[in-house]
Amino acid sequence: MSVKKHQYAATASTVYFSYFMMGIGMSLLAQFKPQFASLWHSSISGVLSVVNAVGIGGIVSILITGPISDHFGRRASAVIGHLLWAIYYIGLLYAPNFAVAYIIGILGGIANSFLNASNFPALMEIFPESASVAGLMSKFAINIGQFCLPLAILLGTALGSGYRTVFMLAGILYIVMALILAFSPYPDQVTGPKKQEKAKHDFNLGVWSLVLMGFTSTAAFLLWINTYQELAKSYGIANPSSLQSVYAVGASIAVLFNSFIIKKGVKEIDILIWYPLLSAAGLLLAYFINAPQILYLTSLAVGFFAASGLYQLGQSVLGQIYPDMKATVQSWGGFFSAFANFAIIQLAASITARTGAAAPRLILLLNVANMLVGTALAFVVKRVDQKKQGKAD
Repeated sequence: MSVKKHQYAATASTVYFSYFMMGIGMSLLAQFKPQFASLWHSSISGVLSVVNAVGIGGIVSILITGPISDHFGRRASAVIGHLLWAIYYIGLLYAPNFAVAYIIGILGGIANSFLNASNFPALMEIFPESASVAGLMSKFAINIGQFCLPLAILLGTALGSGYRTVFMLAGILYIVMALILAFSPYPDQVTGPKKQEKAKHDFNLGVWSLVLMGFTSTAAFLLWINTYQELAKSYGIANPSSLQSVYAVGASIAVLFNSFIIKKGVKEIDILIWYPLLSAAGLLLAYFINAPQILYLTSLAVGFFAASGLYQLGQSVLGQIYPDMKATVQSWGGFFSAFANFAIIQLAASITARTGAAAPRLILLLNVANMLVGTALAFVVKRVDQKKQGKAD
C-alpha cells in the first residue's frame, strides 16, 4: 500500500494521525474524572454523563455528516471535524459548570461524526487498490493510540500541570491537523469502474445486512472490554486488567494479520463470517470452563477475532459497493455502531441489576448470541453477492 508519487502523503499521514489521536481520546476524559468533577462543580457521575454526551452527539449527527461529506467534499468535513475536536478539548478546560461541559461533550460527538464521514472514505480514495487494508490500518492507528494513552498522561504530569497540559496539547494538535488538511490535496471522491457513470443504487438485503453489522461488530468487543472485570474476579483473577493487555495484543496482531491475508486474496466477507464465529467459540469456552487460565485464552480470542477491524472491513465493503456515496452509506453502518455504544452497555447494566452475581456469565451468552447474529448477517451478504454474480454470468 503506497501513496502514488507521494501526492497524498501529507493527507494520508494526517488522517492516520487523527485516528491515533482518536485512540488516545477514547478514554482520556475518564482518566481525570476527579479533576473535571471539581472543575465543573459536579461529581464523578457528572463527568461520566459528559462522556455519554459524546456518544449522544455522534448518534444524532452521523446520518447528516455522511451526506455532507459526499456533497461538500472530504476536506470540508475534515476541517470542521478537527476544529470541533479542538473546541471540545480546550472548551472542557474552560467550561464553568456541568451544563456547558455537557454541551461541549455533544460537540465532541458531532466532531467524531464529521471525521468518520471524512477520514475513512478519504483513505479508500487515496488507496483505491487496497481500500480494505487502508481501513484496517485506521484500526491499527487507533490501537497504537490506546497503547500510548499512559504516555500522554505521564507527559502531562512531567510538564507539571497534569490534565490541563494534555487537553490543551490535544486541542492544539487538532487545530494543526485542520490547517494541514485545509491545504492538502484530496483525490476524486468516486473511484473504481463506476467513476464515469452514476452507480445504480440497489439497496438489497445484503446491503442492509452490512449496515446492521455496524451494531454487531461494535457490540462484540464493547461487551467484553466493559464487563470482563467482574467475570475475572469471579474466576479468581486478582488483577483483571492483565486480561486487557492480552486482548490489546491480540487485536493489534490481528489487524496486521488481516491486512496480510487480504493482500493474499482472502475475501473480506469470509473474515466477517468466520471471525465472529470463532470469537463466540472462545466465549463459550469461558462459559463452560470456570478456570482463570481459560479467560486469558478467551481474552486473546476476543481481541484477535472480534476487535480486529471487523467494523472497518464492513465499512470498506459498503464503500466499494457504492463508490459515489461512500460517506452516506458508511454513515448508516456508523449509526448502528454508535447505537451499539449506547444500547449494548445499557442492556448489560440491566442484566447486572436484575441477576446480580450471575450477570457476568449471562453477559457472555449475550455476546455469543450477538456474534452469531453477526455471522448470520455476513452469510446473508455472501449469499446475495453469489446470486448477483450468478445472474451476471
